[in-house]
Amino acid sequence: MTSRPWANLLHIYQPPGQKKEITRKVAAESYWRIIDILKRRPTVKINLNINASLTEQLPAAGLSKIIDELRTLARRGQIEFTGSAKYHVILALLPEKEIIRQIDLNNKTNKKFFGKLWQPTGFFIPELCYSPRVAKVVKKMGSKWIVLDEIAYSGKFNKVKFDKLYIIKNIGLPVFFRNTRISNLFFTAEAKTPADFFKILKKDGRSEKFLLTALAGENLGHHQKEMDKLYSEILDTKKFEAIPFSDLLKIYKTTREIEPVPSSWSSREEDIKRKIYYPLWKNPKNEIHHLEWQLTNLVIDLLDKNTNDPNFNSARKNLDRALHSDQYWWASANPWWSVEIIENGAAMLADAAKSLKNISPAARQKVENLYKKISNKAREWQNTGRAKKIKESYLKGEPYERFFAGKIIK
Repeated sequence: MTSRPWANLLHIYQPPGQKKEITRKVAAESYWRIIDILKRRPTVKINLNINASLTEQLPAAGLSKIIDELRTLARRGQIEFTGSAKYHVILALLPEKEIIRQIDLNNKTNKKFFGKLWQPTGFFIPELCYSPRVAKVVKKMGSKWIVLDEIAYSGKFNKVKFDKLYIIKNIGLPVFFRNTRISNLFFTAEAKTPADFFKILKKDGRSEKFLLTALAGENLGHHQKEMDKLYSEILDTKKFEAIPFSDLLKIYKTTREIEPVPSSWSSREEDIKRKIYYPLWKNPKNEIHHLEWQLTNLVIDLLDKNTNDPNFNSARKNLDRALHSDQYWWASANPWWSVEIIENGAAMLADAAKSLKNISPAARQKVENLYKKISNKAREWQNTGRAKKIKESYLKGEPYERFFAGKIIK
């Protein structure tokens, strides 16, 4: 069998404030294994998205050598970096100035650690949460292409073909769609051997010439045990030529203009049909999400109005971190749920505002009240079993098992 091009993007990230022991555990189970896979296979090339939130945490966790190894692999041309948002924020749900700030922070921080090797060509939108507004900003800031989930092509799966270059209409930004089913094989228990993988790939029938995937790097060994081994074994079949996405710009012979649908890499067809584009982060039926975004927007507004505050700079840094996506994701119960993370996220937002010296007592109290409402509502969902019911209902619609930190989500 003639080898076909396989463009694969691995995304690695840890939220701000992650415990060092967890970062070290994930590194041992995934990051080091990815590095080893590449070092042992010098012809394999990938795209790597490392959000600067993680880049900063690695030295603090005693893992500076990971950065050294990534530098070496980038120098050898095996890693092509992508741009992103430093704290893995949901860009589509934030004001434009916050989008620009997060992208700029990501570039500045990663440039500090990777130096001249930090030359991202493409862009990884956190959680692949697409909107035309984000695409416009990304292009304006210099990115040459983005990756989206295939559901963004039309709002339905199995409609996109992977043999041509797509250009976003009226924006002029090239977009690559990942094969969702094949990407998710490293997140589910469906494929355990290369034979399983190739059987499913053949049945999918759309990647006979080109395979395009994008997945969390933590899936390779941390979330799903043995997936790093499966990835290695697939590469060793020599049936693929592993290339970075930028190479596809030179390979594709035909182009087509399209208008992608707002969506994420967790979107379902029914979500898009109901125009709930980012259900894991802002679901109109989720009371906790509603409160979280009330607090988020209030805190952003308070900082915008208090740029001359003596504590503004420290408050601004706190807000940058507090906008991370995890608090909303873990409030979705689809199927992710954690009262602790919900409360910690709300506390980070509230503390950013309350650290300002000159905000009014009324504004300070409003922030505190929203924090308490979020905490109380999360505990209510937990204690009444509502979160569990939402979680169970969601999982009934999932055809495959989900894993997190090596455990099946139930």
